[in-house]
Amino acid sequence: LRCIELTRVNTMPPKQQPSKKAEAKKKEKIIEDKTFGMKNKKGAQNQKYVQQIQNQIRSNNARMDLLKAAEAKKKKEMDDLRDVTKLIKPVEQKVQRDVDPKSVVCAFFKQGMCHKGAKCKFSHDLAVEQKTLKKNLYVDSRDLGKED
Repeated sequence: LRCIELTRVNTMPPKQQPSKKAEAKKKEKIIEDKTFGMKNKKGAQNQKYVQQIQNQIRSNNARMDLLKAAEAKKKKEMDDLRDVTKLIKPVEQKVQRDVDPKSVVCAFFKQGMCHKGAKCKFSHDLAVEQKTLKKNLYVDSRDLGKED
């Protein structure tokens, strides 16, 4: 019970997001600061500049949302691509220690996809697959038959 109580005490509640009114006030304050004293001037260039600043500040939030959405989409695509490459990734062929790898036919060679050629530790001779395994000279096969 104490562990549960401690975890409750240590975890903080999530922070509240700022309200829409607070965000709007913040934007208006930024607009006022950037266009201080320019609204009263009659010049067309000044009025155009004031309009540009207002549009930038007001549409900045929408632009940020678009950028975040695009970034999330790109990240999702990368994760999907990574998952697909994990699925397609070839699996290393494994052989027991006491078995000679040249006595096993390369699985990739069977599919026609082995690019190692002579460097491959597995056999590229399909006739090897049909041959029987070599007998172990150190173990008497008659003793194995009696045990079974």
